[in-house]
Amino acid sequence: MARLVIKQRKSSKVKVVHVIRHGEAQHNVNEKFLLKHDTKLTKRGQRQAKSLHRLLPKLKPQAAVTSAVLRALQTTRGIGFCGPTVVVPEAREVGGWPANSPIESREALSNEMEAKFGRYDWSLVATGPGRRSSHWESTRQIKDRARRLSRWLERRSEESLLLVSHGEFLQHLTGDDYMDNCEVRSYSLNRGKWQRLRRVKCGV
Repeated sequence: MARLVIKQRKSSKVKVVHVIRHGEAQHNVNEKFLLKHDTKLTKRGQRQAKSLHRLLPKLKPQAAVTSAVLRALQTTRGIGFCGPTVVVPEAREVGGWPANSPIESREALSNEMEAKFGRYDWSLVATGPGRRSSHWESTRQIKDRARRLSRWLERRSEESLLLVSHGEFLQHLTGDDYMDNCEVRSYSLNRGKWQRLRRVKCGV
């Protein structure tokens, strides 16, 4: 899997990350979809994602970061953020279920993906493996991945970011409890420490 390379200088200002768990997906309502790749948002999940567009003026994100798992990509698209969007394999869900695998890098770089998701920054996906991985991670591996992502987010130049990811991984990332589908939690991020500022439950 692609490793995050830190190039930006760390900002001296407070970093705020607005964390969003993806909308309701097929495997959330029927466990058989855990055995399938590229589970999609349900109709309800699509409505949940679209409902978050109204929050953008309050959150004022300067960029968005999304997992390379299809349901997170669909959620990011549904939110309707128009600024720079980076697809980060490190933000994927934990566990070896096929449903938790990122899309294949060959597919990610195809013209079809640009048609679906626009001009996202896929450069981190491009440096990853060509085939999707379904291996189970150890707790140590998950925590190491969470630390790498925290450092990368903190050292970006933006002061306000959206992060669309997954329930179990976000617990490891933030140290907080499990999130509902399309719940939004805003955190300050400083020296790898996440402090929750506020939360917004999805009303859909």
